[in-house]
Amino acid sequence: MRVLVLTIALLLSNWSLAAAENYLSQRITVIAPFAPGSGTDGVARIVFQRLSELLKTTIVIDNRVGANGALGAMAAARSAPDGYTLLVGGTSTHAANPSMLKSIQYDPVADFVPISQFGLFPYFLIIDPSLPVKSVGDLVALAKSKPGSLTFGYANALGQLSGEAFKRRAGIDIGAVPYRNSPQVVTDIIAQRVSMTFMDMAPAVSQVEAGSARALATTNLARASQFPEIPTMKEGGVPFINISAWTGLFAPKDTPPDVVAKLSEGVREVLAEPEIQSRLADIGFEVQWIGPADFAKHVKDDIELWATTTKEAGIERQ
Repeated sequence: MRVLVLTIALLLSNWSLAAAENYLSQRITVIAPFAPGSGTDGVARIVFQRLSELLKTTIVIDNRVGANGALGAMAAARSAPDGYTLLVGGTSTHAANPSMLKSIQYDPVADFVPISQFGLFPYFLIIDPSLPVKSVGDLVALAKSKPGSLTFGYANALGQLSGEAFKRRAGIDIGAVPYRNSPQVVTDIIAQRVSMTFMDMAPAVSQVEAGSARALATTNLARASQFPEIPTMKEGGVPFINISAWTGLFAPKDTPPDVVAKLSEGVREVLAEPEIQSRLADIGFEVQWIGPADFAKHVKDDIELWATTTKEAGIERQ
């Protein structure tokens, strides 16, 4: 029996080495489960353009939009575990969806192999600049003076959780308006069809810089390093949960360990380049690379965190 076990182990090891040696003989497809122009998509295009050069292979981005990222995640989970179909996932797909959706057709832990975390997007409260407010306290006062007249738009789990938490913690009545993607929310902020939103800065940075949208506060515990002039929600008088959107790379379960290691090391090298860090900072992204083992633990911890915070915010599964 012992000889049989050793033989099987040797065969599996040889298969894994062969898979790694032949890896990169085909085009790699990275599924991005959110729309072009979203923060996840922006990070993916910057990172994988450089990774394709580093690995000397072709990497294409496939946007699969819908169901809070669940459609893209499901497609990736059902792909062959050969390293040629990957997922650039994040907080929505791998932490929030188990608590936000009644049914998802994938398991964020069992169906994936974490490869690397890229980093995170600080989240911001972005408002219609025509609103007569200068601070979070002013916004709360306005909402209380006109119950039900203000609205917040959201295009993902973090946006919805942030808006509902704001309502509860500030004791205000504001309407929730769901959107298919973040750029649409920004468009409606500019058109004054929705009063505010909580999102990362990537879809809105040019509009905020132009003054057609205004970043009032960050939801993080400390001010964002790229936008130190923007105060925190707590500084504005509303103690808030620490919300940020992390992004990382996943492969389907059973992907060979050597392939995972090769990709993880490649991502680490890309994210260490000053030019890449600068380009990511331009869209409000903070690089925080984490390798496979620590990334796996982070995902599990975040799933538990979301179970607690969604319950506190009174969000029912949809």
